[in-house]
Amino acid sequence: MSAVSETDSERQTAGSPRASSRGVSRRGSARVRLLQAMMALDDHRSVHEHSVEELAAIAGVAKGSVYYQFGSKENLVRQMLVHGAEELQRIMDDLDDVGDLATVRASLASQIRAAFAFLRDYPSFTGLVAYALARRRDDESQQLRSEKEAIVALLTDRLTRLDTARVAEGYAETPSSPARLEVTATALLSAAVTLSVDQHTTHQEWSEEDCVQALVAMSAGGLG
Repeated sequence: MSAVSETDSERQTAGSPRASSRGVSRRGSARVRLLQAMMALDDHRSVHEHSVEELAAIAGVAKGSVYYQFGSKENLVRQMLVHGAEELQRIMDDLDDVGDLATVRASLASQIRAAFAFLRDYPSFTGLVAYALARRRDDESQQLRSEKEAIVALLTDRLTRLDTARVAEGYAETPSSPARLEVTATALLSAAVTLSVDQHTTHQEWSEEDCVQALVAMSAGGLG
């Protein structure tokens, strides 16, 4: 195994809930600790505004580890987005279930709840996704675009299953178009990111459950 690879246990450490920049786990490789520390930054500065020294100190690694593992801070930012998107998919896949409409609905609600908690626990990652969503297609970096599209594709897949179950049980006459499903998935991601940021910064009185239920209702209401 190479020095920069991640073991299964390290991935689990990086995806553990309630991580914060004030208490980053000292378990796992320097690579995983750096990625986790980046995603959990919570001091209202963008990841680009933190020095390499700060990031290394937060992660509990030597400054040289940043360059050894990633080559540059810019690559560290890109890999944070990749790592966060992979962790988000793993969390949703663990809760994925198939069956009748009730089963699919319950599974999707559980996945939305877990995904919203992930966005809450990793505000720096959430901010980077918001940045990717706001960029024009022609001026996004390839990495931003590909990871954003991967998350949208994941949500589109889940919505397609819900849509198929609705048609099978007679709640809709015809399936939603692929474009409609992709639009709904993009809107759902945008809404989740916006709610997470707003709840964290300006609307602490909003309950997490109210936010989740709004997203669940949006996921069903956006289908034809």
